[in-house]
Amino acid sequence: MTRRNRDSGSGLLRSALNSSRVPSSTGRTSQRDTPQLQYSQQASRDVSDDEFDDAASTASSDAWVMNEDEHIEIGDEWESLLDTALDALGEKRAAAREKTLQSMLRLMAHTYMGDGLEGRRVMLLEALRRSVRSTKSHVEQERALHGISLWFVNFGTQDEAESEFASVSEQLRVMVVDPAGDSQVRAQALGALGVANFIAGADFRDAAELAQFVHTRVLDPALESRDMAVALQAFSTLGLLLTVVADGDSLLLENIFDAAFDSHMRGLRADSVDVRVSAAQNFALVHSALGADSDYAFDSQDELIGMLEMLQHESSKRLGKRDISVQRTAVREVLRTIEDSNAPELKLNLHGRIVRFGDWTRIVRLQAFRRVLGGGLPVHFARNELVQDVFEVKFDSTGDDFARNRARVVVNPSSELAKMRSRDIRRRRDARRDELLSDLD
Repeated sequence: MTRRNRDSGSGLLRSALNSSRVPSSTGRTSQRDTPQLQYSQQASRDVSDDEFDDAASTASSDAWVMNEDEHIEIGDEWESLLDTALDALGEKRAAAREKTLQSMLRLMAHTYMGDGLEGRRVMLLEALRRSVRSTKSHVEQERALHGISLWFVNFGTQDEAESEFASVSEQLRVMVVDPAGDSQVRAQALGALGVANFIAGADFRDAAELAQFVHTRVLDPALESRDMAVALQAFSTLGLLLTVVADGDSLLLENIFDAAFDSHMRGLRADSVDVRVSAAQNFALVHSALGADSDYAFDSQDELIGMLEMLQHESSKRLGKRDISVQRTAVREVLRTIEDSNAPELKLNLHGRIVRFGDWTRIVRLQAFRRVLGGGLPVHFARNELVQDVFEVKFDSTGDDFARNRARVVVNPSSELAKMRSRDIRRRRDARRDELLSDLD
C-alpha cells in the first residue's frame, strides 16, 4: 500500500511491500511474489488492456473512448478540458452535471494527471465534494464519489492528498452509515473511503481502525438487511484494507479477521454470487498472509472448507450458468490456497507487456484499482508512480515499443464536453478580439 512519508514530506511512503513499511512478522515478501514483467509480441489469451472498460458506466455521446477512429486527441490539453468541465459543474440542471461528471471520470481515469493542475487540485476535489452533497440526483452523487477515488489515485503522491484526507474521510463515513441513504451511493462512498485510506492514510493502524469500522458499522448491518450492494463493497473494501494490516502487523490481522470470521461465513451464504466470491477471497487473502511461514489454520477451518466445497458443487438449477461458472472458479482457487497454500496466477497484457501477479495481496489490490480506473488502468500502470509503487512494476514510457503500443485517449467531437470546449475557445477568441479593438480605439 502506498502511504505518505511523514519524515520526507514530499516522497511516497512506500507500499507495505517496501522497506519504509513497518515489517510484517510473517516476512512474506519474496522474489517469487513480485510481479514479473515480460515483453510479448503475440496476442495474449489473458486479460488485456482493451478489456479494462468501465462496463458499469452509462454509455453516452460524450463517453471517453480508447480507440483509433477520427476523434480529437486530448494530448496535453487535458488541463484545459478539465477546467471547462469544472465550469460546467456549476450548471443548475442535475442532468447536465451528471453528463459533465461522466466526462470528467473518463478524463481522470484515462489520463495520469500527476504533477499537473498545481494550485487547482483542491479546487477539483471541492467541486466533486459539492456534487456528493447534492440531494437532487443519486447518479450525480455516485459519479462524484467515483471522482474522489480517481482524485486520490491521480494525486496520491502530492501533499494535497495527505492534507485533504481527514476531511474527506469524515464526509464519507457519515454517508456510509446513513441508513436512509441510497444503497448504490453508500457503496460508492465506501469504495472511495477505502481507496482514500489505502493511499493517504497514516499507516497500517489507520487501515486496521477503518477495517473494524467497516465490519461492525457497515458489513454486519448490510448482511442483516440483505443489502447486497453495500455488503459486496464492504467485503471488497475490507480485503483492500487487510492487505495493509497484513504487511504491518500479522497478529493485528489475525485479531481483526477472527472478529469478522462469522460475518464472512454469512457472506458465503449470501444471495449474491459476487458477495460470496468476495467473502471467499478474503479467507484466501488472510490465510495466505498468516500461513506464509507456518501451517496456519483458522479455528473453524473444517467448517469453512465444508462450506466452500458445498459452493463448489452447487447445482446450476438454482443459479445461472454464468454465476455457477464464476462461483466454482473462484471457490476452487480459494480452496487451493487454504488446503495446499497455492495462490492463483493472474496475467495482464498491458501495452503488449505481460505482468504477472502471483499472490492474493496484489490480486486484491489489482481488483480495487481496476474498479476505480476501468479502461484507464494501463495508462496508470505506465505513468503513475503511485500505481507502480503499489505493484512494484516499472514501465519505460519513453521507448519506441511503448509508443507503438500506447492507446490514445480521445474524446468524441460531438460530445458535450467537446462542444463546451469549442464554446470556451470561441469566448476567449472573442474576448481577445474585443481587447484588441479597444486598444485601437
